[in-house]
Amino acid sequence: MQILTSKQRERGFTLIELLIVIGIIGTLAAIAVPIFKISVRKANEANAVSALSTIRSAQANFMTDHKGQYGTFPQLFAEGYLDKRFNAAEPHDKGYIFIMTLSQKAAGRAATFAVNANPEQWEGIGATGRYFYYMDPDSGICYSREKQATAADDTL
Repeated sequence: MQILTSKQRERGFTLIELLIVIGIIGTLAAIAVPIFKISVRKANEANAVSALSTIRSAQANFMTDHKGQYGTFPQLFAEGYLDKRFNAAEPHDKGYIFIMTLSQKAAGRAATFAVNANPEQWEGIGATGRYFYYMDPDSGICYSREKQATAADDTL
């Protein structure tokens, strides 16, 4: 047998050392990735609530300028009340889909609108949001964890 000198032993890492490092990196990644996804989901939810408040303000301004009528997303964008994120019939923004329902002014009935913000994916590790949101001119922002939110759900 040949005896290794100290210079020959300092040539590199052993397989055991490399496996230990890979195991540590894997453990850190297993902890960090879910925490990162939770942070992204919470940011998406906060963005959806903020967007609903922006939409409410845009609709109030649009209604004032258009004799009591509310506008669609493309109309609100075209008039400069909303930014380009909302230039679609059902805009998608940061993991949420925004759906607007309009009821125009009729005899004896005022115009109204409702907006739902639904997560693109609401279950699993890749969820873009846990909450469904709802907003109309008469209620606050309502939310639900199980289904599309309505005015009957809890408010923020």
